[in-house]
Amino acid sequence: MSVAGVAGGVGATTVATAIGAIDRGVFVGRPVDVLVCRATGDSLVRAGRAAQLVAASGGRKPVLAVTAADASGPSRPMTARLRLLEPHATAVIVLPFVRRWRELAVPLDEVRGLLAVPRTELPRSLRRYARAAQDLRDLIDGRSPAPARPIPGRASTPPTLGSNR
Repeated sequence: MSVAGVAGGVGATTVATAIGAIDRGVFVGRPVDVLVCRATGDSLVRAGRAAQLVAASGGRKPVLAVTAADASGPSRPMTARLRLLEPHATAVIVLPFVRRWRELAVPLDEVRGLLAVPRTELPRSLRRYARAAQDLRDLIDGRSPAPARPIPGRASTPPTLGSNR
């Protein structure tokens, strides 16, 4: 299981650490299981091109993991762009923004054991990321991710936008 980012700083190392995968750094054309990008126009264009290259060279579509740029999550136009990527990927998973990792000296220490800890024991700010990381891991392992559960009083934004197997 391997992870690459479409550019530096998109969160590929964080994703690889969270799901226990090999971090391939920046995508250079080598087939990977997961492509990571940010929820920005330029990054999504790069992810689309990279996903097409991976599918063409390896025959298997990658999972696209999209790192939210801020706590509000992807905007409507960004969500529409994400949907355009679905045909090129096994699935598109939006990883929530985790503010606390900006304040930690070594956030990867916290990320490393994220899936080993029961979600109810995690700080509230990490639960959504842990769920999205578990969904990502399940997709790679060939299992169906858990269905999205809407939170009462909030608009539901499932971490998995679509799945094309």
